[in-house]
Amino acid sequence: MARKRRPKGPEAKRQQPPPPPPPPHCKTETMSSDDFHMSISARQSSEGTLSEHTISDGVHTAMTSVQGTDEEVVEELDEDSGEELSGDDDADLQSVYNSNLYPQVSGAYRTEMPYLAAESFIANSDVAASTRSLWAEDLDYREIHGRTYCREWHMPIDEMEQERSWLNHQVFLHVLGGVASTVQLENPTHILDVGTGTGEWAIRMAETHPNCEVVGTDIAAIAETKRVPMNVFFEIDDAEDWDRSPNFYDLIHFRSMEGAFRDWKFLYDNVFYSLKPGGWVELQDFDTTNGISKFLDQFPRDSPIHTLMSDLRIAADKSGRPRGSAHMDPRLFMDAGFVDVRKTEYLVPITASERSASTMWLVSCLDSLEALCLRLLTEQMGWDPDKCKAACEAAAREVSELAKNPEASKGMVVKLCVIVARKPFDAPPTREPRVQRAQPPGMEACDQSMPTPEPGNMSWG
Repeated sequence: MARKRRPKGPEAKRQQPPPPPPPPHCKTETMSSDDFHMSISARQSSEGTLSEHTISDGVHTAMTSVQGTDEEVVEELDEDSGEELSGDDDADLQSVYNSNLYPQVSGAYRTEMPYLAAESFIANSDVAASTRSLWAEDLDYREIHGRTYCREWHMPIDEMEQERSWLNHQVFLHVLGGVASTVQLENPTHILDVGTGTGEWAIRMAETHPNCEVVGTDIAAIAETKRVPMNVFFEIDDAEDWDRSPNFYDLIHFRSMEGAFRDWKFLYDNVFYSLKPGGWVELQDFDTTNGISKFLDQFPRDSPIHTLMSDLRIAADKSGRPRGSAHMDPRLFMDAGFVDVRKTEYLVPITASERSASTMWLVSCLDSLEALCLRLLTEQMGWDPDKCKAACEAAAREVSELAKNPEASKGMVVKLCVIVARKPFDAPPTREPRVQRAQPPGMEACDQSMPTPEPGNMSWG
């Protein structure tokens, strides 16, 4: 059984990178601290100087729409296209993701809105096959109503869902202008992708930073293991049983993890503990709460989508892992000790009239209804599996018909949110957080201050 790698020691401090220049046609508005209803007290470093918490004590928010951009989905790849390699890298090392497919979002649709006055944030690899050293029984796969699940995760992990995950990856790349991460890293050495799924994001980051070790963790072993960069590794791990080293990572990343954890505050405390001073956390997720009512208003009152979405929210709450946008509240990051908290919002229309990210997101939405609802509604709300599938299919048909209507689809817009935050360079030594074990629904959490045995993390790759 392969064991998880341990770090050799803490990394030296790095200088803070200069802030990037503002995008063209950038419009900036300022909101006072009273409007945001929070204040951050000044802290002092060990040398007695003012901490970075005093310098940067606010949250930046940017809003971007992808409507009206000059984006176009290219269906065929030119043999000469692909990412340019530097040095003497062999042509075979070219990325499997063609950056030309994802044109940069026009700056005319971006609005910067800082909540508070604060400073703006800012090895050659080879390709080889990878092997797994895991037994199937270790993964706790479950067949439920014709779909495959892993442990208590409410989303399936079967081939159909893996294909949808790949499509979502293309949507994220398209909306973000071809980059996997919005954080500007300088010579990173360690990156962690929590909930890596099929591993596309981790693979992309390994290609972008060939001298950096990128680790993707998940409770299921569904990540790609063939023809991947040698600096990417995948491990079986549950983030609710956090067992990562302190002051170690340059970037810890989460994507599409809505409804994944019971206690996001606990998770962010652990992320802060494991980041290097100056390291970043990044969260990318769709906001299915704010603005969802406007989206649902496009459907007739007797549409099954209303009942599905209402019961889905109730079922998630009953499971102990609520859905929504609460985990994207910037104050959670500030309470954990982060600075330079920045939230960017992208408006993604759901329409079939554009050959763009909107079309890809439409296909993903149609396939996601059953994936989102089936397990939660049958286990928590007592829905009949066949009736649940029929309701999801009927709702998908309605979404598809509305998306084909240019006028009716104008209100069908979802919001993609990206939050980044930095651990201060002068952060004091962090105490090891208490380990929180994942508890089945209805069970009271045990005394988290008691010592717990070392989790048995397994790895493949």
